[in-house]
Amino acid sequence: MREMELYKREDGLPAVVQHLLERSGSSVSVEIHDSEGRHTIAGGKYSLAQHKITLYWDGIQEQCRTLYGSLKPFEQHLAAVFAHELGHAEDRELEELADQLDCTDDPLEKKRIALRIETNAWSYASRLLQEDNSEFLHFLMHMSLEPYHDGAA
Repeated sequence: MREMELYKREDGLPAVVQHLLERSGSSVSVEIHDSEGRHTIAGGKYSLAQHKITLYWDGIQEQCRTLYGSLKPFEQHLAAVFAHELGHAEDRELEELADQLDCTDDPLEKKRIALRIETNAWSYASRLLQEDNSEFLHFLMHMSLEPYHDGAA
């Protein structure tokens, strides 16, 4: 049995993903799969045009191995990644911010806008997860946002 199957319910979504989707009340569609042979560390992405979250099982596993040295916190990490992607899906500013990002050529402004997009998503994730494990979440937020802070202030 593949590792992914251990977490799936009858509806195909891991219980933690289904729980957060229900808690959020979001109408976003969700797909979970491997990154199809591409080596990636991306855990997920949100498509504004399709209102769809794609979670990359192998990317989330790789993040766990890189950040924690094991897959032990996999479910907790999956919850944080999914909550973050839900943050993008439910961000009422995202479309406007994405348009601003497309309309500027200034690298510093692009970084500031991207930081705002990511910060909005993490703020939503923090509220959705109700800071079940705030130290864990704050560590992930710091690691995720660190590249955006370089030169963005």
